[in-house]
Amino acid sequence: MKAFLLPTLLLAAATAWCAKPEVIPELRQWTDNAAAGAYTLGADARVVIPEDASPALVRHAQTFADEIGRAVARTARPGDIVLTVAPDPKANPEGYTLTAGKDGIRIAAPTPLGAFWGTRSLLQVFQAKGNTFPGGEAKDWPEYAHRGFMFDCGRKPFALDTLRQLVRICSYYKLNELQLHLSDNYIWLHRYAEWFPDKVKTAADILKVEPSPGAFRLENAKYPALTSTDIAYSKAQFKNLVAEAAAQGVTIVPELDVPGHALQMVRARPDLMYKGPIHGKHDMERAAMLDLDNPETLPYVASIFDEYIDEGVFPGQVVHIGGDEYYGDNESYRRFIDALCKHLLAKGKTPRLWCSFRRKPGKTPVSSKGVQASIWSMDWERPLPAIQAGFDILNILDSWTYIVPRGGNRVGAYGDDLDTRKLYEQWSPLTFPNTDPAAIDRAKLLGGAWALWTDVSGPSDPGLCAKDLLPRIQRLCATFAQKCWVKANGRPYEAFLAQVNAQANALDTAEPQPWEMTFEVTVPAGNAKKPILLTSSGETDLYAVSPVNGNIGFRREGAQYTFDAALPEGKTSKVTFHSEKYKTWVVVDGKKIEGNPVREHYPKTCKFFTLAKPQAK
Repeated sequence: MKAFLLPTLLLAAATAWCAKPEVIPELRQWTDNAAAGAYTLGADARVVIPEDASPALVRHAQTFADEIGRAVARTARPGDIVLTVAPDPKANPEGYTLTAGKDGIRIAAPTPLGAFWGTRSLLQVFQAKGNTFPGGEAKDWPEYAHRGFMFDCGRKPFALDTLRQLVRICSYYKLNELQLHLSDNYIWLHRYAEWFPDKVKTAADILKVEPSPGAFRLENAKYPALTSTDIAYSKAQFKNLVAEAAAQGVTIVPELDVPGHALQMVRARPDLMYKGPIHGKHDMERAAMLDLDNPETLPYVASIFDEYIDEGVFPGQVVHIGGDEYYGDNESYRRFIDALCKHLLAKGKTPRLWCSFRRKPGKTPVSSKGVQASIWSMDWERPLPAIQAGFDILNILDSWTYIVPRGGNRVGAYGDDLDTRKLYEQWSPLTFPNTDPAAIDRAKLLGGAWALWTDVSGPSDPGLCAKDLLPRIQRLCATFAQKCWVKANGRPYEAFLAQVNAQANALDTAEPQPWEMTFEVTVPAGNAKKPILLTSSGETDLYAVSPVNGNIGFRREGAQYTFDAALPEGKTSKVTFHSEKYKTWVVVDGKKIEGNPVREHYPKTCKFFTLAKPQAK
């Protein structure tokens, strides 16, 4: 992990200062101690942990040490940063006490995670104040146990490096959950019949469309047909991601969406496509719905979850099963959800679902003890009935927390962005329309989260990439972290936003900056369009000869793009790639190639061409 202490962020700091450190989320309590003096991170300072430190504390300490470019030690000396853990069943498990003076800093907590959150406060202040921290004591703890971000990498592919960056952002702001929506499908399936009237006449025809309108982002051994071919994560890669996230205090919550939004699962087993009547949706939707009355459906779905649980790919406590927007029989739906929850509970997991029982009422009881309900739509389920039914609930209500970026700059629910001032000043996890906060059992309210959905993917994808999305992701993660950590804001929104903006460089979330890369390329005579890769990184590949058609091109987040030009064979050409926000173009031997690059699939909808700069080979 690269060090976070970037020179561009460091500001001059006084040698003695004791004002309350400004961090996100805010410190709950701060006591000045000017007499202790301000701490300065020296070149020989270490991060110190006890000899008997737990593996979790060791991982957290190493993460912090790498970020500040220092070593981990076991014996303290003046000037060190000491992390200690002393279990206290009466204390908030994520709380910590940070004591600072010129001779050193000590972070004490009841758990390794609490100690790590103390290092997040240190890191932010070090960056803003030139590696110094004021003399004093902070006592800090979160108001809610679950503080999260839900990211849809199911419908639209994202590089593994993007997921790593999301972990880093969550960690920086003490968000302790990153829910990854790993499977889904294009949301407006009926449009395929309009676009391809000769090929798509029934829902079964949807399953044959290439590229698939469905996606499943994990390698699967038992059903290889599940796995997406543009971008998918191997089991080893996902295990590593989970471990890396844990070292940064972030729990990955994996989600495989069933029994609706399941086109890729139906595609792998077309005999299990739903065959009954559709309630309130176009008939084409059945292509993404499992037949819950088929006795093979539950074992099929359970075996998919089991593969990841049994092999340690899903090692965390919580596993999300989806459960939203199923338009089949209510009783069949309730039986399936109950059975799948019981299956996961028996495997020692905590099931979580998009709670939908207001729209799916019935007589069949559904397991609720030990099950978490995401309250996502007041139409599909409301908080008080879910609590009364026995669920623990999480506030991720669409009207406040959902965005669906599409490049139109609409602010509000299901828009490109959310009004962070309104969230900062008005929202909390207790915020539900027409619901008295006092009526909500706080013991059953886990916390809050927000969601970025990629509904406008595939045939509708306008071409926004991770670089385009990261600035709003950072701002919204910071805002929801603040609102789930503290009861009340201690400073105006303008000051909060200024700090968020100042942290963009540290998190590499600033607006995309212009860049260019130049290559001298010789295409061999008689090359026959054999691909020539110039450079490659997690998000971007640049090609002198594209594998699509032999033209100059690039790959971005699983999709291939080409320009209307091919390099001559048998001679050396000078090729320069240029990119800035929403634009990418190529100059060959001093001549700009006219026209936007063309995406291999669904080129007409692609409007934005930001390209992350790859590392030179």
